[in-house]
Amino acid sequence: VAGEATSKPASSMKPACPASTSPLNWLADLTSGNVNKENKEKQPTMPILKNEIKCLPPLPPLSKSSTVLHTFNSTILTPVSNNNSGFLRNLLNSSAGKTENGLKNTPKILDDIFASLVQNKTSSDFSKRPQGLTIKPSILGFDTPHYWLCDNRLLCLQDPNNKSNWNVFRECWKQGQPVMVSGVHHKLNSELWKPESFRKEFGNQEVDLVNCRTNEIITGATVGDFWDGFEDVPNRLKNEKEPMVLKLKDWPPGEDFRDMMPSRFDDLMANIPLPEYTRRDGKLNLASRLPNYFVRPDLGPKMYNAYGLITPEDRKYGTTNLHLDVSDAANVMVYVGIPKGQCDQEEEVLKTIQDGDSDELTIKRFIEGKEKPGALWHIYAAKDTEKIREFLKKVSEEQGQENPADHDPIHDQSWYLDRSLRKRLHQEYGVQGWAIVQFLGDVVFIPAGAPHQVHNLYSCIKVAEDFVSPEHVKHCFWLTQEFRYLSQTHTNHEDKLQVKNVIYHAVKDAVAMLKASESSFGKP
Repeated sequence: VAGEATSKPASSMKPACPASTSPLNWLADLTSGNVNKENKEKQPTMPILKNEIKCLPPLPPLSKSSTVLHTFNSTILTPVSNNNSGFLRNLLNSSAGKTENGLKNTPKILDDIFASLVQNKTSSDFSKRPQGLTIKPSILGFDTPHYWLCDNRLLCLQDPNNKSNWNVFRECWKQGQPVMVSGVHHKLNSELWKPESFRKEFGNQEVDLVNCRTNEIITGATVGDFWDGFEDVPNRLKNEKEPMVLKLKDWPPGEDFRDMMPSRFDDLMANIPLPEYTRRDGKLNLASRLPNYFVRPDLGPKMYNAYGLITPEDRKYGTTNLHLDVSDAANVMVYVGIPKGQCDQEEEVLKTIQDGDSDELTIKRFIEGKEKPGALWHIYAAKDTEKIREFLKKVSEEQGQENPADHDPIHDQSWYLDRSLRKRLHQEYGVQGWAIVQFLGDVVFIPAGAPHQVHNLYSCIKVAEDFVSPEHVKHCFWLTQEFRYLSQTHTNHEDKLQVKNVIYHAVKDAVAMLKASESSFGKP
């Protein structure tokens, strides 16, 4: 039944009408007033504007404590039409690039439509804006506490509940950059997220565990076995008399989080930052556009529970190896456990952070702020994926490994980029990522299609919620196409996101919204 239901929208996306009556043309006509019979002969004479994604101007280096907290004062560049009635027509014309075959680049059009229409704006908003490209944050009402990490390349928002967060967030998000939000642990019910509570409620459940050093799967263990060693090294399961570094595999399984842990689900959904994007019903989460009769894509929440990799030898291992996801994600650090029975932990963690290419402000946050660091992330821009793939194939050939056509070094999650590999990647391919230390209460936002890896510093409980943002839906689409060429047994082979249905219903709802408002477009 689900297969039949999902096949109809896909066929509806095929062009069945001439260009003059296409939905895109109708959208442009609607906003310019051409749907009214009285205005049919009055065609707007607007110069076509080109929508360009402008990078935020560089900020001065952060060196003093006064720079740790300030309000968002970067100039935001947004093209603004001098005639608001032609805004969408200009958007469509400027977005519909030509391919080599002379065909319209539809994914680019859809991406721009989503970014401009899914937001709940009215045509009057544009008339209130100043003319030209420069829009001052003060005019838009931005007053968002934040600072910059990764040598001023990573935005870190400091107030999870600030209502202006999403305005600031999207300026970095639309450029494919990760973003961090701190302080969420102060909002959560901490008692719900402690290891003791999970052990008490679910200790007898049988699960599979993964040895992070060898990637071997350990069967026949219980949830209690894992939590017993979470903060107690001598009490961990052993391999040849050595305590193992373990992670819980796929727990809770599938879509069981909401059913198994309703109080935790409610706590997370009530406090997760950027609810416009991250909540299931968020207005900028395109997955919310799927009708109820569809099988909902599994977007989480998902838990990631694992011990820390603390010793110097462990720096070459990842808790989660390099991979990328078909959807956007918000990863929340809800608990950091510092285990007993291990010497010189703080010193080793500091060395790992330094070895991980972290910037001075991050190191200062650990040393002076006395915050609990949970995990070291390395995130790369989606646009650099092909370079990374080429690099990993090159390294594997150097090591005498094969590169089968139906396998992929990123999708197979078979690599962790240690310091030497990251250095080579930068020197040989010019690829530099973001080295992010996720402390207790930090939420890391990872764009769809962005390769990333994680190395736990201490024992961590993380919860992730996936979503589909207008800014990155094109990556979701192309990744789904890419996954089709993986082997039939690959976990990513199936289109679990239903991205074509998501796009179809998002556009359909946008058109319906415009049609419902068509009477107001012709009014002064």
